[in-house]
Amino acid sequence: MRPSGIVLIASAGLLLLAARSIAAQEGPRLPGELVWTIGYDPKTFDPAKVDDQESETVRYLTAGVLLRFNRLTQQVEPDLAQSWTVSPDGRTVRFTLRPGLEFSDGSSLTARDVVWSLRRVLLPATQAPVGEEFLEPDKVSVEAFDDRTIVVHLPERVIGIGKVFDEIAIEPAGRPSDGRVTSGPFYVSGYRRSQNISLRRNAHYFDKDVAGHALPYASGIRLDIEENTEQEIRLFRRGDYDLIDNLPPDYFELLKRTEPASVRDLGPSLNTEQMWFNQSPASPLPDWEKAWFRNRAFRVAVSQAIHRDDLARIAYEGHATPAYSFISPANTVWYDRSLTAPHTDVAEARAALQAAGFRRQGSVLLGPDAHPVRFSILTDTDNAARLKMATLIQQDLAALGMQVTVVTLDFPALIDRLMHTQDYEACLLGLENVDPDPNAMMNLWLSSSPNHQWNPSEKTPATPWEAEIDRLMKLQASTGLDAVRRQAVDRVQQIVADEQPFIYLVYPNLLVAYSPRLEGVRPAVLEPHLTWNADRLKLRGQDER
Repeated sequence: MRPSGIVLIASAGLLLLAARSIAAQEGPRLPGELVWTIGYDPKTFDPAKVDDQESETVRYLTAGVLLRFNRLTQQVEPDLAQSWTVSPDGRTVRFTLRPGLEFSDGSSLTARDVVWSLRRVLLPATQAPVGEEFLEPDKVSVEAFDDRTIVVHLPERVIGIGKVFDEIAIEPAGRPSDGRVTSGPFYVSGYRRSQNISLRRNAHYFDKDVAGHALPYASGIRLDIEENTEQEIRLFRRGDYDLIDNLPPDYFELLKRTEPASVRDLGPSLNTEQMWFNQSPASPLPDWEKAWFRNRAFRVAVSQAIHRDDLARIAYEGHATPAYSFISPANTVWYDRSLTAPHTDVAEARAALQAAGFRRQGSVLLGPDAHPVRFSILTDTDNAARLKMATLIQQDLAALGMQVTVVTLDFPALIDRLMHTQDYEACLLGLENVDPDPNAMMNLWLSSSPNHQWNPSEKTPATPWEAEIDRLMKLQASTGLDAVRRQAVDRVQQIVADEQPFIYLVYPNLLVAYSPRLEGVRPAVLEPHLTWNADRLKLRGQDER
């Protein structure tokens, strides 16, 4: 998964953080080029180290992978691999490469490159988020039998293992190039910080359409780095941008009035918006404040005070659904409809706080330590819906006597607070679920993960319930029994609802826009919604090269 506004990235397990930050400078469109925006400079062009949304965008467009998870059919399909098999015990995966594969610089792509690329993401020193999806990456072995055959040995079965390989870019052995030499449809040809990223067509890409025409159709893609949504909308309406993959609700309504043929509300997404409190021992917060945030009654009371219907109606203009779980009801296979979770009940919240040692002094709530309950909610500057939600939550929590300040930061500064200094009290951001299977959420729920946001990278589980989640998530990721998986995931949903480490707020609808001139668009519920088949997109009447 990923944060959206942050990347918490969950891809077949990646928890990606998405937001908008730096101003773009648009330029003239090259012949055959597609143009759209990303919100900020990628943190990295190294495909093995991606943990933010914009870096993931570049990786997806450039990386050649053994297997591709089709975002429309939600099936795993061969990509660089011509075929693949999994042994009956799920512990051996064999790949056979397509013949004659080449990298974008014309050099040959063989099993040696695949082995090197896979081993690299498994090395602890690489700190590749995708490595966590192998459960025990240090025990995975990879070997080549000949130039086209690769065998991966797993210490235990990994459910949905095929989707994991969708996240691993195959690079030239011993010479990672930050996306400049790739085996995917495009490669990075230029980067101007805070302005744009240029991708050019890989003339050595293996794939063709049904008529035998070489892919990709487009000669390239320009990704403008643009923080200003009004500017993005203006340039989209002018025809300078071809699509907007995630529209804020207010701008969706604007385009719906002025450009109705270009917008689509695809209904509830798999994504979530949530807030959480910083429980990390490494944070510089005072001990008495950490004690509030580690108090289950405190977190549940906050959840009960929030009017989620108002968040959906006001902040999202009706384009969202109240949320109570990390799995959206749009995910019909995994959503637990028998789940019990704290709903709005201000009176019960007050009583629970009192029972936990909190007390009112006039209009101010005091903690068991006698300190006034004051804290800030951190969110990203450029997401209007989140800012509205934070303001509404501020008003809701005032009914409990909590004094809340809303603090906004640009995305890079926000990520630095979350991932490095841990100098914050509460945060409101989103998670983008790129895969409906809960196995994709391993890097969120395992207590050892850096994306375990309320208390990242725990050496051992800090609480018994986190240890139980660890056990259940590993169980569902390794068992071959569907009933056991379902029972484990249902139990995780209930533990999260009971403990409220994340206070889930809404499931946003998928709101997109694309030019009527753009051919080949097949919107999907999974990220990237409009560009998952970027190799087959082109503008009507535009040269394909």
